Amino acid sequence: MRKLFKLACLVALAWGASFTVAAATASGPCRLIDPSTCSDAKELARANGFTQALSHFTGDVKASYFSTNRTVSAQALSAFGNTADHVVVLGDNRYLFAACPSRECDGSAVAIVVNEYGQIEGLGFSSFHCETGCEDYRHVDIYMRKDSQDDTVVAALKTWATSDKLRQAVTRRDADEGIDKRMDVHLLP
Repeated sequence: MRKLFKLACLVALAWGASFTVAAATASGPCRLIDPSTCSDAKELARANGFTQALSHFTGDVKASYFSTNRTVSAQALSAFGNTADHVVVLGDNRYLFAACPSRECDGSAVAIVVNEYGQIEGLGFSSFHCETGCEDYRHVDIYMRKDSQDDTVVAALKTWATSDKLRQAVTRRDADEGIDKRMDVHLLP
């Protein structure tokens, strides 16, 4: 009887362990509330609630990064729907997602930093400022909430914008000369 009880306990323990392992490795759809389930910016952009969260974060602010006088959120979404890099896990349970607005970035790209709950902490643009025509030099524009400025998020977005990968995408090398002077942080209400 004792051996039968031990065997039953071992079977129950093994079944419970296999269930736990299966649950821990199960991968489901990308969810904004758990960015670790998203492999890239394209997936994140399709997650339920992302478009609304991005629009809420940026408000109705307009700029001319990839096209003239469009909302910042619309321009970010135009990039997130195209070529996307794999997610970069940052410290403090943060994730950086980046993408290009077309197949050939040429230095134009967008990155977003979200926390472990999918709350947007920062948004960055690498662009040539295209008002009436695009400028010759690349700019970096970072958006953050006025009440939640975080040097770590700004540093992560600047590192992304000046990474070798993005710099190598620029076809004209002189477009990055003096880029440190063309990095702006915009505070959102």
